[in-house]
Amino acid sequence: MIAPILINDTTLRDGEQTPGVAFSLREKVSIAHLLDQIGIPELEVGIPIMGGEEVESIKALVSSGLKAKLLGWNRCRIEDLEASLTCGLHRVHISVPVSDLQIAIKFHHSRWAMLGQLKNCIEFAKSHGFFVAVGGEDSSRADPEFLLEVARYAQAWGQSDFATVIRWADSIRFRAMSKCCD
Repeated sequence: MIAPILINDTTLRDGEQTPGVAFSLREKVSIAHLLDQIGIPELEVGIPIMGGEEVESIKALVSSGLKAKLLGWNRCRIEDLEASLTCGLHRVHISVPVSDLQIAIKFHHSRWAMLGQLKNCIEFAKSHGFFVAVGGEDSSRADPEFLLEVARYAQAWGQSDFATVIRWADSIRFRAMSKCCD
């Protein structure tokens, strides 16, 4: 059985990573409503751990009556998930490095340390009723067998309705390619 493909729009989070782009609260609400009206089922609305205006805008979107499911982007850290909880989100994306290069930088060369942290975060999210999507940072440079292992662990730790979505994330490669091709 082939799993369905879910479109997740990241404009409200990833769009602001573009140099010179910063959306006002009004712009974020307008963009979210437009995406909702055209039928995008899931919106990644921001990074709650950033605090301040980011939290205000996420809370405004949560209470704006959108049909789309709203998701917060989180590092693989409990404090990030706590921030998502504070914002009133019910869905979280947990971003975790899956290439040896990124694991070396963020987890001191230990795949097991990364997997242990991911397990703790999924269990925390599950215990708070979150739907979890796990994203593999730098997926195209990951060992394919290890990437599959991460997906299997995430699904097993999440069980049934939790951690059933695995996202292939590769913005590092994309940015490198876009710089060389300008």
